[in-house]
Amino acid sequence: MLLSIIISNYNLQQELLKRCIDSVLATGIQAEEYEMVVVDDGSAEPPVWIKEKYPFSNIRLLECEHGGLGSARNNGIDAAEGRYIIFLDGDDTLHTGNALQPCLDRLKQERPDILRFRFRYIAEGQPADNRKKQKVHFGNTISGAAYMANGNLPGSSCCYFIRKEFIENKRIRFTPHIYHEDEEFTTMAHFHAQTLIDSDAIIYNYHIRENSITRSKSPADIAKREADHLAVIKRLCKFRSDTLEHSNSIQRRALHRKLTMLAVDYIINSINNGKSIKEIHRTCNEELASVALYPFIKHGYGIKYNIFRKLANSTTGQRILRLLLPSPPKAGKQ
Repeated sequence: MLLSIIISNYNLQQELLKRCIDSVLATGIQAEEYEMVVVDDGSAEPPVWIKEKYPFSNIRLLECEHGGLGSARNNGIDAAEGRYIIFLDGDDTLHTGNALQPCLDRLKQERPDILRFRFRYIAEGQPADNRKKQKVHFGNTISGAAYMANGNLPGSSCCYFIRKEFIENKRIRFTPHIYHEDEEFTTMAHFHAQTLIDSDAIIYNYHIRENSITRSKSPADIAKREADHLAVIKRLCKFRSDTLEHSNSIQRRALHRKLTMLAVDYIINSINNGKSIKEIHRTCNEELASVALYPFIKHGYGIKYNIFRKLANSTTGQRILRLLLPSPPKAGKQ
């Protein structure tokens, strides 16, 4: 079997999860080439209706105790039987156009560790228009570290086909019970990947829901997101130290760029969440400085980064950033 589509569900409305499953069925993939593993993360009412509505041998429901998105995906990885894995949140959908099959063909032909694709945002209530045909282009095969070293790596794990044997051999898993679990997982995967192919295929539809947990503005949720973000940065810094002796120059450069951008994102998120400049500066000097990520130093990461670093390195500059930064985008998930 080529592909395992791991669908995570937690207390979703039936119509949303059904929309997700139906989008997979509408892609036209041959049934023998894939499976859907619907992982229910301890919902109050597990979606047992799946067995009746979809009595197909390639759709499985895996009921688990509640452990958060990372735990659900780990359970899906363990249960997956396909050579490749793709993660699909239960409130999102796959694009049902023509871009998926060329990617599957490339997986069969070249068997990369990772194949990247693109996603698009769909506003709440807006239908997914899948009629537009795409002409899919693929980049040259490079290492995951080279890809991460030369650009700003998308954090979401839902942008990739990932070879299961590869992440099994490297023991790459999500950290349970946290936000920002994707950032850690994708960084580790790219650090280790020997072969990566980039494509411009639009395969994933992110459906924006204003009441989703990652968009919550409650003080408790904001505080947990910020704490988890810092914890991910620190774990990746420890990983960098632990692997320093055995990593190559490209891997070291890749980790430094990713960690720098995670620190940038932390400051931007803190400003957008209304955290005081005094508190942001304290965190920078105590937390980010302790892992050598602050103050920011000059790098060839582009003009925007160098403008940002000059402002972010002082309280006055951070106050200016608060005025300059646009409001948080309504499109997106963490």
